[in-house]
Amino acid sequence: MLNQKTLLKLGPLLFAVIYFTVTFFGEETLKENDQLRFYRQLGETEIPVNSIRKLRILTLGGSVTWGAAIENRKDAYPFRLQNEHGHLVTNLAIRGSSSEYPAQCITSMLKKEQSKESNSYDPNNPFDVIIFEFSVNGMRGLPLLVQRLRERFPDALFIYVEMFSLGLKGNFESKDTRKMIKDNGGLVYRFGNEADPAADFDFRKEVNLYNPSEKIRQLFADDKHHASSFGHKVVATKIMELIEHQDYTSDPHLGSWLGGDDCTSWYENGETSLIIDGGEMKEWEKINHKFAFEINQQEGMIIEYHHDGKDAATIGLQYMTKMTGPSENDMSTSVYPSVLVSITQTKDDSLKKRYQAKNNQTGLIREDVLKPKKKLGEWMFLNGANKRPGLRLFHVTDSNNIGTIKPGLNYIFLFPIEERQNPFRLTAFIVCEACSQLGYKDDLFGVDFF
Repeated sequence: MLNQKTLLKLGPLLFAVIYFTVTFFGEETLKENDQLRFYRQLGETEIPVNSIRKLRILTLGGSVTWGAAIENRKDAYPFRLQNEHGHLVTNLAIRGSSSEYPAQCITSMLKKEQSKESNSYDPNNPFDVIIFEFSVNGMRGLPLLVQRLRERFPDALFIYVEMFSLGLKGNFESKDTRKMIKDNGGLVYRFGNEADPAADFDFRKEVNLYNPSEKIRQLFADDKHHASSFGHKVVATKIMELIEHQDYTSDPHLGSWLGGDDCTSWYENGETSLIIDGGEMKEWEKINHKFAFEINQQEGMIIEYHHDGKDAATIGLQYMTKMTGPSENDMSTSVYPSVLVSITQTKDDSLKKRYQAKNNQTGLIREDVLKPKKKLGEWMFLNGANKRPGLRLFHVTDSNNIGTIKPGLNYIFLFPIEERQNPFRLTAFIVCEACSQLGYKDDLFGVDFF
């Protein structure tokens, strides 16, 4: 133990250390708390940690919810809900993706999360809260996702977080989405709203997107597209204000997955157990570690898949898209080729399809870059452009339903019909039996058949 004389000698040094710590390390925290007060109503008290019971929360979204464009992605709102407010959060957000993939693959995504050594997901304990964020990346397939999650988690509270982008000067219109969430007993928080988090807030009327105030600018990262660390803290705070006033059953029910799905995505890890002939796995984006199968331009690619289900199932593909512009309607600027697709039940039939494609015997005559002139037989046509015009100039994924597969072995053949700057890059393989049971089949993503 230190004696009194020693303590007297160390006193000035200890004072200096404490002063330095408070001054320099506490400055950012104090600054952030001062900023946060802009987004709290006057007289409102801070929400204490653990003011409600520990909730199981699922978050789904794009790169904002994933935590892109901030120095530490653990500052994103899903991690804040867990680390700062004590809830159990499963974050299944995917960078550069819309709601299409989780709509078809939510059970596979949860199974993959369950297999990780460190995760908060327990398949036997239903989620209390499910948060959606897709207004910047696109909401195709979102009604299917909401329907599937409501079927499985009938007691969960749904929350929709509507983000917007200063860089894009807006977002995808989400009026129908907001209504859908509310019709399911859910709540909506609209980014930028500094009042009651459930209040209606239209950023198009309230925010000058071309000359935003400093209060709005601080919500965004340097790219003016993703939320800043402070912006994420605001979102987490507003979500807490929403969920703390809700009642939650102590015995939530588990519903059905209705056959579920069987999806595999190698977009973020380059791993798959699929049997592939004619494709090569590449880490095509090394900075952010993004992977894809690049299809052989001369031979195409064959995927072998055994469907274990008793009924036919919807099948889809996820792949990269980008156009160089300057117009989002000039399809000739796509950096990826269009492809022909066929589904057969034997390897010999798939090899016959390869022969037809290599020898120009498919009957394909294109009306323009986007559309074939006529429908013909069992071939399907996927153009290389993103279905959402607002995203065509960005390097993001897109998904398309390509038909159905039968129980047993199936062979999916893909053949690029032109050479472009990049080979066709396949990022995920999607089989969804629940989609078929819920009536989502050929028209789910608007594929062109011919």
